[in-house]
Amino acid sequence: MTFDSNRAWQDAVAAVKANREVLLALGGVFFLLPTLLSTVFLTDLQTQIMENVGKEAVVNRLVLDNLGTLLGFGLGGTVVQLIGYVAVMALLSDRGRPTVGEAIGGGLRGLPTLIAVGLLFFVATVFASFLATLALAGLFSLAGQPVLGAVIAVIAVIGLLAWASIRLSLVMPAVVMEGIAGPVAAMVRSWRLTKGNSLRLFGFFTMLSIAYVALALVATFMVMGPLLIAFGQGTATLIATGLVTGAIGALASVVLIAVLAQIHRQLAGDTPERQASLFE
Repeated sequence: MTFDSNRAWQDAVAAVKANREVLLALGGVFFLLPTLLSTVFLTDLQTQIMENVGKEAVVNRLVLDNLGTLLGFGLGGTVVQLIGYVAVMALLSDRGRPTVGEAIGGGLRGLPTLIAVGLLFFVATVFASFLATLALAGLFSLAGQPVLGAVIAVIAVIGLLAWASIRLSLVMPAVVMEGIAGPVAAMVRSWRLTKGNSLRLFGFFTMLSIAYVALALVATFMVMGPLLIAFGQGTATLIATGLVTGAIGALASVVLIAVLAQIHRQLAGDTPERQASLFE
């Protein structure tokens, strides 16, 4: 089936509007709250880093001295947001119209599979990067250009990762909406669904990414500009910035999950009747 980006976007927006009250609660708990907590608890550290920009030794010492805290917030926030992604996906699925509690339960159940997929993808990335660098750097070394070979290897790996990411972009819908529990089976399912639509999906995701970055930059500067003038690089500025970026990130996360759900419905060939149930 040929992917229709316009239809996917319109259906995603309609799904978000139809479920906005519940999605607002989920987005606030799983996406906005972790950002705010990290902003509040890491404000002093962020302020010190900003004050010492350009002093590499000082910044490195600050990071090393607070490495445990940074990793704790980073990993903890990632896990919470991953649960949120799956919970939102479960809520937007047409499998029984789950309650918020059931959606969160679905998020917890799908978490091990998604973590396993992430680990497999990481291992494959490291292995592919090693092989590409070894092969191309070695080949160009024979021509006396090892640096050029390494650069080409990096470009090739980035391109390969982008392509693989597109082909595996429907892993989460496969896990949540189809109930696939095995990580390899979920990856294979996504690979099959996206076959023949890689370029269309790449263009669509690229446009969404550009729109998100532009919106985030404009909103952040609109908030930071007046606050920097009024309060300087202080706590109030950092917290306000964290609130704005967190809210935009939460909205973007919910919309992205809705988009992925609609892409899955398109490529999996859901009937209009099943799709209509989402908006009732």
